[in-house]
Amino acid sequence: QFTVYYQPKHDLHTNKTGAAEALVRWIHPKLGFISPGEFIPLFERNGFITKLDLYICEQVCEEIKRLQTLGLPVVPISFNASRLDFDDPDFVTNVTELVDKYGIDRSLLHVEVTETAYSENPDNVIAALKQLRSKGFLIELDDFGSGYSSLSSLNVLPLDVMKLDMSIIRQAAELNDYRIVHSAIQMAQ
Repeated sequence: QFTVYYQPKHDLHTNKTGAAEALVRWIHPKLGFISPGEFIPLFERNGFITKLDLYICEQVCEEIKRLQTLGLPVVPISFNASRLDFDDPDFVTNVTELVDKYGIDRSLLHVEVTETAYSENPDNVIAALKQLRSKGFLIELDDFGSGYSSLSSLNVLPLDVMKLDMSIIRQAAELNDYRIVHSAIQMAQ
């Protein structure tokens, strides 16, 4: 019942799709489409989110391998790691084994972490992300600026990509004032 959709990440400089993000959707046979806003919090409460995250990770690995087998272009694909994933001492091993099982380059799988995950368990998150990065995975910070953690997290998280929260972009567009956006980009660089 869970389907992975791929949201392209378009590079404005090259005018090409340079990556994608895996997004899970639940299509229930009786209830139809169930919003991630409804089922993700439920799965975080009941612990099922860790199994779902590994399922998504495996689906991404299968898709990358399928594209490679067909001789089609491949771009890195990111998947979201829940805050509960970082409480699992086998998380890094599980992700690594999945990627290696499909024989794909680890740099093609990006691990996304939110500020929320970091703010709730910083030591576990930092340790796991450092291990993942040392094994060749790229790390993305999702929803930066959503208000959950301090700027000091940028000093300790091993990040390759920082994604601004959409609220920052919307507000800048509404006010036609992009100073905060430019400052965040400079900080990321």
